[in-house]
Amino acid sequence: MTARTAVPAAALAATTVFLCLQAVGIARPGGGADSAQSEVPTKARVLVKDNYFEPRSTEVLAGGQVIWKWRGENRHNIRFTKVPEGAARKGATLRTEGKWKRKFHRAGVYRYVCKVWAGMRGTVTVRAEPEPPPPQ
Repeated sequence: MTARTAVPAAALAATTVFLCLQAVGIARPGGGADSAQSEVPTKARVLVKDNYFEPRSTEVLAGGQVIWKWRGENRHNIRFTKVPEGAARKGATLRTEGKWKRKFHRAGVYRYVCKVWAGMRGTVTVRAEPEPPPPQ
């Protein structure tokens, strides 16, 4: 490789790495991994509709809260089918209206379903709290 092709090849490699990190949610335009972490909300809302969750997937920081709000005619519940080790599987009872909220303390992926309607499922991804920068 010559000096002329080394710079474009390095730039291409850096761009490829950034795009890969961005695709998996580790990097975002305008910042590195710390920037991505700071953009994760502490609260999220999921609508329980006939017969799907909107959005189907959401994320919050550890210690954050998700609020599910019923917006349809049919009865639905929320049952967690997969949670991180040591986390509760607490879910919402069968209902047609109202709202239900849950705080998430353990980082990881929480998968949930409505046991009444096949294919009605969603996920909550809980991100660990970012560590404070070291003192300078």
